[in-house]
Amino acid sequence: MNKFLSIIIIILLVVGGLWLIKNNNKTPVDENIKTYKNLGLGISFDYPKNLTASTTDGVVVLHHDIAFENNGDCDMMGGENTYPRLTDFKVTIQKIDKNLVNTMKVVSPYIPQENFVNNEVVVSPGFIDAFEVGTLSGYAIYEGAEGCGQTTYYFPIKSDETLVINKASIQVLSGVTGKEKQDMVLAIPEVISKEKSEEIFISILKTLEI
Repeated sequence: MNKFLSIIIIILLVVGGLWLIKNNNKTPVDENIKTYKNLGLGISFDYPKNLTASTTDGVVVLHHDIAFENNGDCDMMGGENTYPRLTDFKVTIQKIDKNLVNTMKVVSPYIPQENFVNNEVVVSPGFIDAFEVGTLSGYAIYEGAEGCGQTTYYFPIKSDETLVINKASIQVLSGVTGKEKQDMVLAIPEVISKEKSEEIFISILKTLEI
């Protein structure tokens, strides 16, 4: 009988040890992170749950706004229209069924022909920059002025498919419209600052699967 009890105890200890090892190796779940998947587009990524994520006409949109009266995302210096909320984070993701060069020519038609040689992109620092993050490797182009506009990222996926990502620049958070107004926006608890916006953006790209 004692031998039988000893065997039972040993089994329980082994099972308990295995359970502890298994659970100690589990990656902690971050409750502030959600996963977005679009099976039709074949795209998935992780993102903070304070953002909204949706797909419209094949374009994935990540968005966040705050309560702050403004005259438009790109003109905080005054205008005829007043909006009750300010977008402080906006990113769009889409696939285009063209190769890298043809996609860039369609999406950014102002790019000079000299930046395309033998169907390859010619980097022009400060205009067309090489950009790599996670498993993605491609190019970034800032399109705008005075803190207003967007950065467009191009990542070739296949020989005939390119991933295009746009990240909006929020003028009031760039400081261009004045430190006083910028500080007013930054004083709002839920605001996404310029620095935090970039941190979130990079974290999303690092988890992006296509």
